[in-house]
Amino acid sequence: ETPAENAKLILDNDNIAVKKEISGKTINYEKSIKLLKINLKQLDNSMIKLYMEDSNPKVYAANCKNLIPQAEEILNVAPIYLINGKNKWEIKKTNLISWLDVGSSGGATFITLDESHIKNYISEKIAPQINKEPKTAKFQIDGGRVAQFEPGQDGLEIKIEDTIEKIEAEFLNGRKNEIELIVGEVKNTIGADEVNNLGIKEIIGTGESDFSGSPANRLHNIRTGANSLNGVLIKPDEEFSLLNALGAIDGNAGYKQELVIKNNKTVPEYGGGLCQIGTTMFRGSLASGLEITQRRNHSYRVSYYEPAGTDATIYDPWPDFRFINDTGKHILIQSRVEGTKLFFDFWGTKDGRIASTTHPTIYNIVRPAAAKIVETTDLAPGKKKCTEKAHNGADAYFDYTVTHPNGEIKEKRFSSHYVPWQEVCLIGVEKLSSPKTTDTASSSAPQ
Repeated sequence: ETPAENAKLILDNDNIAVKKEISGKTINYEKSIKLLKINLKQLDNSMIKLYMEDSNPKVYAANCKNLIPQAEEILNVAPIYLINGKNKWEIKKTNLISWLDVGSSGGATFITLDESHIKNYISEKIAPQINKEPKTAKFQIDGGRVAQFEPGQDGLEIKIEDTIEKIEAEFLNGRKNEIELIVGEVKNTIGADEVNNLGIKEIIGTGESDFSGSPANRLHNIRTGANSLNGVLIKPDEEFSLLNALGAIDGNAGYKQELVIKNNKTVPEYGGGLCQIGTTMFRGSLASGLEITQRRNHSYRVSYYEPAGTDATIYDPWPDFRFINDTGKHILIQSRVEGTKLFFDFWGTKDGRIASTTHPTIYNIVRPAAAKIVETTDLAPGKKKCTEKAHNGADAYFDYTVTHPNGEIKEKRFSSHYVPWQEVCLIGVEKLSSPKTTDTASSSAPQ
């Protein structure tokens, strides 16, 4: 068989031309099948001749020539763009011509779209970048912690037929050169609430902090602490203790040492950076509308935890950070690090409570004293190492309000006092010039 080909519009040296129709030959199936039935009834196995007949095109070149001006007007809109959010796909004039087709009805010819060409383009070029399979939720508990948790996610799928109709309406008829693709959700059939009975199905709040500029060991300790909290389950009405959840803070737990000053001497100590964990957990608790039972601010302002007043320090055995899970359902803590930011996602069941915080008010700003130089024999003579940066002293407060579905309103003010903190630098010497004294300006708490 050689099917007939309709006349079509083409580009010839950037000009629209008409490609002539081609007649074809096809098998007369009706006649051939009739002969086959006769032979079967008569148990006749003699050869059956396949009768061929002319196949005529439906659209002829002579009828297409008057469509050239209209086709030129349509292609002058090129390039057109198919859009999905911030993504754009450019369809140039050379490709757009293949999207045009010539139809025929009642003896009249008209320009239409070649749906097969458009469907192939969208399926091959666009759909792989948009379509997303739905994900089934996964939930597995091991030793009281959630060992595996993947929330169910709905998928995405470009609606090709609906999009083609939109292209016809907006581009072919409306001459628009930007068409938003029609994308629909593909529902996940099994959600988190169907694979666990703890009520863990959605994020009820997220804590966030930025640790830009942290040294390598501090970064390592932040990641180690965050990983140790990933999967922690908090029962209904349970008071959560961050120190208890972190467990041992030592080398066996994977932490590295950071130097702090004690008695005019640099002392390596594990866990530097864990206050990033405390601060982020504090902020996640606020966002979740939970009752916070223990929180202490740092002694001085730390750049990682600005704005002032929104930080929480921890140090074993005290101070701790604590809150009560008063949601009536379990809470699951999930940690993630993205770039220089730490996040704690609180998963549970929303009960309709609304939490809000005011922006911190910062006042009573006090400048620090001049830099303090501390002699040490732990550095090469003449070598200088600054371990504490200068920070202004200040007071700060913000108000925390939680409105419950029954109309109950709980309010709390979190106040913070920060002492001015002078810059402290170590200078290497062969021999100390004076006896060691306690450095009252130093701190052993991991910041």
